[in-house]
Amino acid sequence: MSKIIFAGAGTAGHVEPALAVANWLRGHDQNIEMHFLGSEGGVENRLVPAANFPLSLINKVPFPRRINGDLLRWPFKFLTTLRQVREVVRGADLVIGFGGYVAAPAYLIARQMGIPIIAHEANAKAGMANKLARFCGATNLRAFGDPSPERVGIPLRDSIVELAQLSAPERLIAKHHALRSLHLDPSAPTILIFGGSLGSMKFNSTIEKARETICASGIQIIHGVGANNELPEAADGYLPLSYIDEMAKAYAAADLVISRSGAVTVAEVSVLGIYSLFIPLPIGNGEQVENARSIVEQGGGELLDNSRFTADWFINEMPGLMERAKRWHDAQKRIDFPLNAAEQIGLRSLKELADG
Repeated sequence: MSKIIFAGAGTAGHVEPALAVANWLRGHDQNIEMHFLGSEGGVENRLVPAANFPLSLINKVPFPRRINGDLLRWPFKFLTTLRQVREVVRGADLVIGFGGYVAAPAYLIARQMGIPIIAHEANAKAGMANKLARFCGATNLRAFGDPSPERVGIPLRDSIVELAQLSAPERLIAKHHALRSLHLDPSAPTILIFGGSLGSMKFNSTIEKARETICASGIQIIHGVGANNELPEAADGYLPLSYIDEMAKAYAAADLVISRSGAVTVAEVSVLGIYSLFIPLPIGNGEQVENARSIVEQGGGELLDNSRFTADWFINEMPGLMERAKRWHDAQKRIDFPLNAAEQIGLRSLKELADG
């Protein structure tokens, strides 16, 4: 029996790709024990147990960005986290990391214990954890960039891959079924807006102010508000959801997506051919802008600065956005993005286990 540790936590952008690979492996080799690392408060606390994988929580210890008391205390806290990780990783044959706070200590312990590492970087610009992975001797795989042996794309949920493989007539049927099951009008244009798995206060505020005008124009809105945010009341043509569990259904219903440009979201709308307005999260190292840039350059969407997304902007620009989305849809264009990333990473994982 082989053992693989999956280190990817915090947001769905880290957890969903890890689950896609774990599910692929579970379907191809029953003799692999798979265990997830997570931290308190992350979406993995719901998604991983729901997928029937064991989950161990460790302390999340982000590196302080300023010189203060937290910086002095950080080494001692991080040592505690390393001890926690060591207990979980002990006896593992492979560590697969997908970024986030839990990945860095997992890479360090794996290197110390001589355990092979595969590190998948979903973003166009690598984060700190996966930069560390190179130092730890990892096999580095990436989602973006020119085709190469290292570019595998992003592991996507089976439901998304299945939707992407439908013909145009089949997609139309799926759209009607999705809208009916959501109790929305199958004949009305529909916007899907969400701010990532945790939601966006900026998005929620803008939608609250603009939704009556938008819906009065005949456009429907599916709005993922985030599990930790207050859920507004539903209304005719307006469906608020705390968390969108069935993303494939929501995508199937959508004529336009408005979202952050996390790597998983960018990959999903690209393979599904849904025109998108990307509003990058205004923090980080600029990775969300880079994630969306190649899609925008190919005509599959547009970028908007977070500060400009106001109710007035939304109301005024909506007709033009919907028209551009319709042209993209009618042209049946999709951005080339690998649909078999989970399989590629799974096969490399099996090879690492065999070589070990």
